[in-house]
Amino acid sequence: LDKRYEAGLRDIEAGSKILIVFHFHKSPEFIDEYLFQQPPHKDREFGVFSTCSPIRPNPIGVSIVEVLEVKENRLSIKGIDMIDGTPVIDIKHWRV
Repeated sequence: LDKRYEAGLRDIEAGSKILIVFHFHKSPEFIDEYLFQQPPHKDREFGVFSTCSPIRPNPIGVSIVEVLEVKENRLSIKGIDMIDGTPVIDIKHWRV
């Protein structure tokens, strides 16, 4: 996390859950042919809004992750489904 936002991590602790909002920056531009997509583990197409595909009309992704450690401006997390270098838009505390 940018060093200037480090203080904003206060009260996020190991074991807590957070929501990470990110930008699918490597996805192709969305066109109508992507409205239906077949996930690799399924035998038919689904509407884009019923999938986890990164190819979306608005290329925004979210992951609920477990915090393993907070050290200065760095978070160690478990459960993210984005690639290294993906731009993070926001971090929010997650309560069930």
